[in-house]
Amino acid sequence: MSDNKIVNATSTEKSKIASAIDNVLHQILDIEDCAKNLIPIAKKQHLEKVEKVLSDLSEYEITLENSEDNEKRLIAQKCLRKAVRETERITNSSPIKTLEKSLFINLFATFDMYVGDLIESVYNSNHILYKNISKEVPLSEILEYDSMDELKKNILNAEIEILRRKSYIEQFKDMEKKFSIKLTKFESWPLFIELSQRRNLYTHCDGIVSKQYIDVCNSVGYKFKETPRIGTKLPIGNSYFFDACRIITEVAVMLGHTLWRKVLAHDKAKADSHLSELVFNFLHMEHWMNAISIGSFALNLPEKSNDEMERIFTINYAIALKSTGKEKAAKNILDKKDWSATTYDFKLAYAVVTNNYKDARHVMKKMGQEGELIIELSYHDWPLFKDFVNSEEFALGYREVYGYEYVSKLSYIAVEEKNKVENLAKTTDE
Repeated sequence: MSDNKIVNATSTEKSKIASAIDNVLHQILDIEDCAKNLIPIAKKQHLEKVEKVLSDLSEYEITLENSEDNEKRLIAQKCLRKAVRETERITNSSPIKTLEKSLFINLFATFDMYVGDLIESVYNSNHILYKNISKEVPLSEILEYDSMDELKKNILNAEIEILRRKSYIEQFKDMEKKFSIKLTKFESWPLFIELSQRRNLYTHCDGIVSKQYIDVCNSVGYKFKETPRIGTKLPIGNSYFFDACRIITEVAVMLGHTLWRKVLAHDKAKADSHLSELVFNFLHMEHWMNAISIGSFALNLPEKSNDEMERIFTINYAIALKSTGKEKAAKNILDKKDWSATTYDFKLAYAVVTNNYKDARHVMKKMGQEGELIIELSYHDWPLFKDFVNSEEFALGYREVYGYEYVSKLSYIAVEEKNKVENLAKTTDE
């Protein structure tokens, strides 16, 4: 569920912190897309090469064994030598693992860049924070700068570089001290540290387990299913890689929003709106686990800007739970609040999430063509309605409210979107 009113009211001046968060999330999504698209291609091509070499070896061996034609035998010998060389290359080739390793390490390079961008955004959003930087600068160096802003930027960049060279445990401790806030008291913290330690292993020793890896993981309470032996190689693999993407996304969002709310307390409405949009987007992309973890974080924030936003957080979190088969948990979350005195928008959302489609149709009719938050496009665009729109109750309710079939409007929207894509293609060609 997206809050169009609040989003529109703040979109004209996007927060620097919001931009930093959005940028890192898009980069993580790019890395995920690369893994989803390129690793299967690499696997397919590798298997094709293996099959071709095996076929060639078999063919040329048979020719040498059975043919009495000297010319054919000479050609077969040449081709067999080539196939043997290709076999040696293939047996020592691991493009899938190389891609996994590269993308896995790049996840943390992306996060490292984000930490710097975030700190810079935080300081530039609240210039009073510069007073907390305890660094002595010689007068001779100060005189080299044309302005105080240039000096401040240089000092901040130096602070960021010092921070980046530290371990994540040290980085988070430094930020906790600097901003007087707790940053590591969340469930995924040990998982995040284990990921970062495995990154170190792959960066420096090709994934070989060290005593330091085990000690650091134990120090943050990471629970090994079975403690790996020192000297063995840890895998990455498909499941672990995408879990890493999810956890780093979660940490990036929580870190950004925790600092945002700490240093810009007056900006709570804008921060809430941005967080709501993040959960909405993950629901749209059907990244259910991201929607659950970030939705839970949003709902459990100690303070929200208003009751409407808290209800939006509640609905979005419930949608994410329901989408992963946790319908009972979703209803339990919703039933912690009283929805009887709310707007038709929230009553409709409650009815839809709890699968009471008959009530949902009734509320649709009462709300009419436009509610406080819901407009006609919402039925075509919002994850809240993804299952409801396939029901007979929805089809009847939509026709009763708008006077025409849902599918006719959907076709109209599809044509509009097609035209946009075609115009974009023409512009690109020009």
